Amino acid sequence: MTARRLRAPADDGGLLIDPPWSELRDLTGSNAGRLSSWDYNVQGREASRLRVQARREVTQLARAFLRRHGLSEPSPVDDVDRPLIVTGHQPELFHPGVWVKNFAAANLARSAGGVALNLIVDNDIPKAAGIRVPTVVAGGLRTMPVDFDESQGELPYEDWKVADEGMFASFGTRARETLADAVADPLIDDFWPRAMRRRDDVDTIGLRFSLARREIEAAWGFHNLELPLGRVCQTDSFLWFASHLLAQLPRYQQIHNACLDDYRAAHHIRSRHHPVAALARQDDWLEAPFWIWRASSPRRRALLARRSGRTVDLRIAGESDFLASLPLPLDGEACCAVERLRDLPAQAARLRTRALTTTMFARYFLGDVSIDGIGGARYDELGDEISRRFFESEPPGFLALSLTLRLGIPSGPESSDDLHAVDTALRDLIFNPDRHLDEPYPDELRNIIEAKRAALAAPVTTRGERIARTHALRRCNLLMQPWVDAKREGLRSRRQAILAGLRSNRIARNREFAAVLHSSGRLREILGGVGSRSVEGSRPSAPLTGG
Repeated sequence: MTARRLRAPADDGGLLIDPPWSELRDLTGSNAGRLSSWDYNVQGREASRLRVQARREVTQLARAFLRRHGLSEPSPVDDVDRPLIVTGHQPELFHPGVWVKNFAAANLARSAGGVALNLIVDNDIPKAAGIRVPTVVAGGLRTMPVDFDESQGELPYEDWKVADEGMFASFGTRARETLADAVADPLIDDFWPRAMRRRDDVDTIGLRFSLARREIEAAWGFHNLELPLGRVCQTDSFLWFASHLLAQLPRYQQIHNACLDDYRAAHHIRSRHHPVAALARQDDWLEAPFWIWRASSPRRRALLARRSGRTVDLRIAGESDFLASLPLPLDGEACCAVERLRDLPAQAARLRTRALTTTMFARYFLGDVSIDGIGGARYDELGDEISRRFFESEPPGFLALSLTLRLGIPSGPESSDDLHAVDTALRDLIFNPDRHLDEPYPDELRNIIEAKRAALAAPVTTRGERIARTHALRRCNLLMQPWVDAKREGLRSRRQAILAGLRSNRIARNREFAAVLHSSGRLREILGGVGSRSVEGSRPSAPLTGG
């Protein structure tokens, strides 16, 4: 496996874009041409045909989703034959380095005469029920946690209904008060009223955030398609894709685990859970690359499958009863299996992708180009190798994109060099206190200094002489300590001030504060300009230029 070397840009406004923007129209056309004639057999259906079906179903659902929530649609509406740029992320309060993907997707779609689609990855687990907000405390910067709801543990976003509406309603005010005047025009002043207006429309955290975000994008002139991933996973095209993986599960699992072993060996990873866990076997049941859970118990579980002749039985890990039995010959068509999988919602069962199968479906069967962040691109190194071996086809190329944008809080002059200099001076007070003392010396001190000079001049021919000299020097240095106590206290105070300044600087330079805390005007200018301004020849971590 060959890794793309991707690192977050170090400078404020630094943009990671790989490959360069100038190559993306060619990449879009190359991917589209190759995938439109892809003749892989997906359970009796040619992959290129399934791809057309998936694009039609998903884009139609995305337009219906926008209309249902009163959001603007991109135009025109004939999406299937137009370039489709796909990106996506969990519906959290993410930082600008994540949000930039939506704007780049829109600008790339415009330049290619296509449309952009953002997938709301609502089958994932929230990391937190709040964000950290910088605030000034006792002259320095600190971050304070500000929650928008009670923590729901391992509840997927699509099932995370607001538990405390009072806490949710007051979040904007509390976050704004904590931020105070650190940012002049924070986006939260616009974002939170929009999220609050969605209370009567939707009751899940993820959708409120997603709809408010999409409203702001539209106000700034960007009109991407949007669709929760949970809706994608209910389309016939996705169920056909899932049926294929279930029919071929022994082969898929073998490839998945072999590629995972290779990835861990190449990256010297010992953890059995990084970047993903191996697909397990329980007697004659194989773990499939999908999540499954029931609405009555919304905790993600492994989907287990077992072949019995021309049938594939399914069950939820931890349950003994069958979930479904799919008529699914190894090389036969999946139409009957799809019909059975359509019935899962009636059983309040939710079949959803995992990270690798999300990417596999999106890149092979939906988009002409996918845009990933740094984390997604690293997963793609493993996912591409699995796809390459499973489909026996080279994966379509994708764009890796991220942005470093800081809040604009001034940082202090303190540096690690300052800390090193103070630590060096403190150490020198222990071993060379006489260097820090000025004449005239008191008689007692003069005697100690002269004794040290004599010890330094003493012979060190024998081991005994060397030991005696060492003891004499230590004794003299120790006796001089009271005369440098005042300087030591001054240096210690300086050290504490430097440490406080470094802590504040780390906060001021942090790139991962939620976008809602950033300047609305700067976000609109910087994010909206990615792809629309001249970035020809950009390299990973190149600074973003232009206004």
